[in-house]
Amino acid sequence: MRLSGGEAEMMEKRIGDWRCVVALPPRNDTEAVVEESWHLSMSGGVDFEGQHFQLPEGCRVSAEVRWLEPALLHVRLSLNAPVVGRCARCLEPASLAISDELLYLYSLLGLELGKDTRLVSDEGFMPVEVEAFGRTLDLSDQVWESLLLLLPLKPLCKGDCSGLCPGCGADLNKGPCTCSGVEGDPRLEVLRRFSVEQDS
Repeated sequence: MRLSGGEAEMMEKRIGDWRCVVALPPRNDTEAVVEESWHLSMSGGVDFEGQHFQLPEGCRVSAEVRWLEPALLHVRLSLNAPVVGRCARCLEPASLAISDELLYLYSLLGLELGKDTRLVSDEGFMPVEVEAFGRTLDLSDQVWESLLLLLPLKPLCKGDCSGLCPGCGADLNKGPCTCSGVEGDPRLEVLRRFSVEQDS
């Protein structure tokens, strides 16, 4: 599989003991479907895009694999996990849940997909190139990639979170502040820049 420099660095940070390997169905049988599932632990959490996320119950992953034709493999990944991050507005813990699926289209390196490119553009398949197909396929990198793609860039503790006062830094969810609109402590400038965006 070919990765850009940034993607390769991201993949290197994948949880070391994650291992998601699935047996492939016979290549000449496009009707056969193989299903596999894993419960992956994550005690240290994930750092991504300036946020730290905890997955207190780990991540449940299921995969559905079938051949579209002898050189094209369709993989459907489903991920489910409760996630705790930091609210982008008030900086308090934000609990949410990941529950979604992503589609991958595996092909041999350098293979011209031809008409099957519509699967990528129209149906949302993400292409992955491999040097060869064996009896099994390691999905670990795609599971990790899927998790990162599903993490929210700006998690919220609640949809109507009032955030922090840009003047004094008080949590406005707990009531109005008393700073009377003064310019505020310059030491709180980092908070004003970081987390008072309400709908950006």
